Amino acid sequence: MSNSRVLITGATGLLGQKVVEVFRRESEFELFPCDLSDGAEGYFSLDITDKQKVIESVKKLAPSVIINAAAFTDVDRAEIERELAYKVNASAVDYLAEAAALFGSKLVHISTDYVFNGQKGNYDEHSTPDPISYYGKSKLAGENLLRARLRDFAILRTQVLYGYGKGVKRNFVLWVVEKLSRRERFFVVTDQIGNPTLADELAVAVLKVVQRDARGLYNVSGFQTLSRFEFAEQVAEVFGFEPSMMSPSTTDRLGQKARRPMNSSFICLKAQTELGLTMPTVKDSLYFMRQQMKLAGAFDPASKILL
Repeated sequence: MSNSRVLITGATGLLGQKVVEVFRRESEFELFPCDLSDGAEGYFSLDITDKQKVIESVKKLAPSVIINAAAFTDVDRAEIERELAYKVNASAVDYLAEAAALFGSKLVHISTDYVFNGQKGNYDEHSTPDPISYYGKSKLAGENLLRARLRDFAILRTQVLYGYGKGVKRNFVLWVVEKLSRRERFFVVTDQIGNPTLADELAVAVLKVVQRDARGLYNVSGFQTLSRFEFAEQVAEVFGFEPSMMSPSTTDRLGQKARRPMNSSFICLKAQTELGLTMPTVKDSLYFMRQQMKLAGAFDPASKILL
């Protein structure tokens, strides 16, 4: 898609930052990154829950592609603030899809493994969704509204997303590193199983979707299936910590407001064959992230301090 104009929502979040980085390396794209606030240079403010502003922005920018990396991702908070979660995860997707249909844009939307109940794992694109949390229900509603509104779309379901970015909220890896660097004892569950996914790699998959003009639903995640405790053990090893401060636990002991899918592991064969998707091992991805943090002055491997 030569000379493509690309509108990126949620561009200051972890995935949004990575999508901007990946697309900026390709000369054929003219980028229009936006978020709820416009603190970053070159970004503009757009509230995607405001239908009129969404339609006006898409009409003005005339993007060939809209990439929706924005979401309400606080799973427990979504149980309480259901109206807000639905507005961001469902209604806003509908507005973006309507604008895309009106002005001839392709919409690439990011969804989640939380659309499944997690009872069996090994979900592919033909598996039947059955969300057990309001977050999962709102994300599935967004998918369904998009499908009903637009033909030229791609939905990428992902899971256990992690990585390092400027000013991003703590994801699982950053949380584990923070705990270990402070030498705080903490629990990690052994009964939640999934495919850890480096945000940088998911951003590359988004690029592949756009460049190949791919359509439809894709599972996009890391290829290794690990429990959260096994994942935390690899984090400790790569970042140079002793894992003795971590203790195994189970989900029922955490008292979380939202239910979690216990085994939401993915089969990503469709993305491998149609997009040419490859994924490094979890350990290699963690080394990549550690190097990013070192270069950014966010982690000192010698003192093992999270800065």
